[in-house]
Amino acid sequence: MHIRVRSGPGSFVVAAVVLVASCVPGRKPAQKPAVDIPALQRDIIARLSGREEIKPGLKLPNRADLENRKAAREYLIDVWTWLDLSVLTQDYSAEGENLFAVLKATKPSGETIVLGAHYDTSRNSPGANDNATGAALVTAAAAELRQTAPRTRDLIFVLFDEEERGLRGSRAFAQKLKDEGLKIHSVHTVDQMGWDQDNDRAVELEIPYEGAVALYERAAKMLAAPITILVTKEAGSDHSAFRRLGFPAVGLTEEYRNKDTTPYIHRPGDTFETVQFDYLASSTRLVVKVLRLLTR
Repeated sequence: MHIRVRSGPGSFVVAAVVLVASCVPGRKPAQKPAVDIPALQRDIIARLSGREEIKPGLKLPNRADLENRKAAREYLIDVWTWLDLSVLTQDYSAEGENLFAVLKATKPSGETIVLGAHYDTSRNSPGANDNATGAALVTAAAAELRQTAPRTRDLIFVLFDEEERGLRGSRAFAQKLKDEGLKIHSVHTVDQMGWDQDNDRAVELEIPYEGAVALYERAAKMLAAPITILVTKEAGSDHSAFRRLGFPAVGLTEEYRNKDTTPYIHRPGDTFETVQFDYLASSTRLVVKVLRLLTR
């Protein structure tokens, strides 16, 4: 059957497949619900970009103002909590707050992989592609990986605040990792993953760390639909915050430098209706496959 799930002040609706046993009074499901990933991603992008209410009576015009970012955080915390992720926050300034969750390895190796994306926007944009798509991809990957075992490396899923204000959130989180002395295998950040007009499913790797290109190409070949892996020297997003502190990092995006990217960046036209969800789904499968290769 399908159920509706509603949680907390940032209510949301997600389709989930539930075992018949869950309908029997007094009997718990034999396993956690299997999440409908496309429905989950559409809901995240619709609510973050203001197509749907993020909480009763509020549709977000942007995620730049402090109160709008707070509403976005409350909603995302609800979603992650529903996914059985233990959500932590990093209040790195009076206005900035990152969200993250740690998925521990089932066979610990002492290493950690980070997957992140920023959730804020510029002031003039609802930010469906930039970067609700990144938040939706990270969330979907967390939903998939929590059901994958064994896992040989810890995973940190993180949503950064204030990328549009000089990478403040990712800089603070990178410093946190350095201060804690974690052994980071690699950092993967996602920024704009919803535009693919030529339908080639290409993904750009921005300043990839050594071995990242071969890894992503290997993962791409394992998928049913072909994905082209391109390499650029773009340094303008969250991956740079980690590289500056010496962490192996790579940024992932649509063809930002290869001329197949949204024309609505930082503009009012960056709406839900412009997102190509088949492309987001393809890129999500790629990232999930990469993480499974890295944690098997």
